[in-house]
Amino acid sequence: MPLALRALRLVTRLKVVDVSTASYEMFKMIMASNDLTDQHWEAARLLVEGAWIQNIEDSPPALGEPTEILKFLDHHLGLQGEGEDHGPSITSAVDAMLMDGWRYCDWALPPPMIVECVKKFNCVSPSFIRGVRSSLRPDNAFRLRGRTVDLIALISDQLFNSPTPVMEPEEMSEFSEHLTVYMIDHVNHGPQIQRRGVTILFEMLRSPEWRKQIVTRLWSMFAYSTRAYEKQESLKWCLQNAIELLEFTRGLPDGEGLRWWYCTLWFYFDKLDTTVRDEVEKIARDMSLGDGLSDLNMYLNLIGQEVAMVRKEVDELIMYESRPAEYVMKLRDRLVALEGNKYRLGRIILPHQ
Repeated sequence: MPLALRALRLVTRLKVVDVSTASYEMFKMIMASNDLTDQHWEAARLLVEGAWIQNIEDSPPALGEPTEILKFLDHHLGLQGEGEDHGPSITSAVDAMLMDGWRYCDWALPPPMIVECVKKFNCVSPSFIRGVRSSLRPDNAFRLRGRTVDLIALISDQLFNSPTPVMEPEEMSEFSEHLTVYMIDHVNHGPQIQRRGVTILFEMLRSPEWRKQIVTRLWSMFAYSTRAYEKQESLKWCLQNAIELLEFTRGLPDGEGLRWWYCTLWFYFDKLDTTVRDEVEKIARDMSLGDGLSDLNMYLNLIGQEVAMVRKEVDELIMYESRPAEYVMKLRDRLVALEGNKYRLGRIILPHQ
């Protein structure tokens, strides 16, 4: 086996498509065993390197069902949680799950097959969660922390809505702080980080326990709330329970939760029921008579920025015909809704300018 490992170290460094494909096939054969030794795990790490990382800019293999890569990830997160450094292996495993989405220029979400397989995998075992918490620590490499945030977004339904707590309250608080440090410090690095952050924040807000742990600075991620996945169940739940969440954020001491949750309700004003719309407009009228006018203008400006960005995206998609017509139509419908929301808010603000 040592000789075979030395050969693998040499072969998997070759940036050749055939090596990439063969590496993944051999990786799956090794991971099919239930009796893996340290040497097997070392071989698996080399094969992951050969399959994806060495060929990340060429033609990495299509992952298919991620059964083997999830087993690989689970093992190395367990070791990471015990104090060993397996950041490269964890990063590689998450890269592999995201790669198909990148291949088709969809930075939003991995393919549905991967999402469904992840849902069926136990991503909230104590060892898995310890590894996630360890990987998110601010003293880790930037890339590992970024891929850990990607993973958290992918498993967020399990993580934040588990029927039994997956962390102690002090661990939840630390986790929320570490999440905030990464996302707020790097939120301007691109829409994918904004999307991951909003996905996670909506899941936290849906949970009665996790919403108490949202760090003050994290609320500002809702400035990007329209990046949320349209079909995300936590987004639907939060909008359906908007008044309950308004009451919750009103009870927070710093005012940031209320400021940004109320902003989110204007972004999604068209999706609110009539009772909630009436309440949201009433709050705006009261705010416009006092110190709240500056916040209302900030909301109007943010919605305006979103309108401009969506309009530009629609124009480019039509020009280059790079997406199906159905996708473009949905985006145009969203643009019309945002313009309507902006108009409704502007009509309240205008008399007080």
